[in-house]
Amino acid sequence: MSTAAKRPKMDKKGKTDKRNYYAKAFSGGGDSRKKYLEPGQCGFMVTCNFRERDCIQESYRLLNEVADELYGKVEDPQQQQKKKEGEGDDEEEEVDISVQVQNQAEAAKTQRPQFRFQSVETGAKNCCFITTTLKEPKEVALKILRELNETKKRKSRNILRLMPIEVVTRANLKDIIDASGALFDKYFLKEPKTFAIMFNKRFNNSIERTEVIEELAGLVASKNVHNKANLKNPDLAIIVEVVKGLCLISVVPDYFQLRKYNLVEICAQKDEGDKEKSKDKEKVESTGETEEKASAEDKTDETAANDEDDEAKAKETDANNDEQESSEAKPDEKQVVDKPEDAPVAAVVESTAE
Repeated sequence: MSTAAKRPKMDKKGKTDKRNYYAKAFSGGGDSRKKYLEPGQCGFMVTCNFRERDCIQESYRLLNEVADELYGKVEDPQQQQKKKEGEGDDEEEEVDISVQVQNQAEAAKTQRPQFRFQSVETGAKNCCFITTTLKEPKEVALKILRELNETKKRKSRNILRLMPIEVVTRANLKDIIDASGALFDKYFLKEPKTFAIMFNKRFNNSIERTEVIEELAGLVASKNVHNKANLKNPDLAIIVEVVKGLCLISVVPDYFQLRKYNLVEICAQKDEGDKEKSKDKEKVESTGETEEKASAEDKTDETAANDEDDEAKAKETDANNDEQESSEAKPDEKQVVDKPEDAPVAAVVESTAE
């Protein structure tokens, strides 16, 4: 038997309880709230391990703290919009109410509140992107990374890499070369620099790594003949991150000194240094203990030798005293010889002479 089709629920009045999807979409609910990465944007590429929401919150906190220090605090965009609406109400008191309401509705559609940092969807797991209204996102990222490199104090749990992105374009060779040409004029045109190209791609098989690297290297050489490649310690690193159908490009300094802009590895250097220091201390303490033991053993050997010398000296003195006593106790043979009463004088003289 075929199962009966499910009927929609009905209320007391007999009307079906339909879900108003259109109202949710118009009000900004559901999937309409998601914003996606698009060409022409700039910001920060942030990588994590499976906890994207926590990673985005920590990124907001770090970026806002440093941006407030560099550029000052900014009011909440929603409050700014309310102030503008209040000023507009004061100026348009004489305007018809229906016209005023219509103008406010159109302004709400066109003028959305702009935040200094806003996360967008990239379509790749563990890869987040935060757009910014700042002209130089690299300045904020470098300040965060350099402070971590100096203090070695971790300020986040879920952020792995924090890479500033200057250009977002479509992931085809022509668009990449066009966007990179305008960007390279800023860094490689005047003074000769050493460079290295760091290429990485996610969920994209249409673009080839070697082709992009060769084209970009030739483009850098065309800007200045004295620009040279250096893969170990370059002055500037060209970052090329391909995510699905988009390409993220940036030129950053101190790439290897700042551990490839990896926050975890920067702070991990402190643990390695502490371990080395503790090992050195243990070695010093162990060597100090062995030296103390050796000195104590040397002292005991010296005291034992001194005691033996004292005993030998004491024995020598006792032997000398015994000899003196024995010499004093023994009478002189020459003096002890008794004269026999009946022996003649000549015999006595001969005995003493013998």
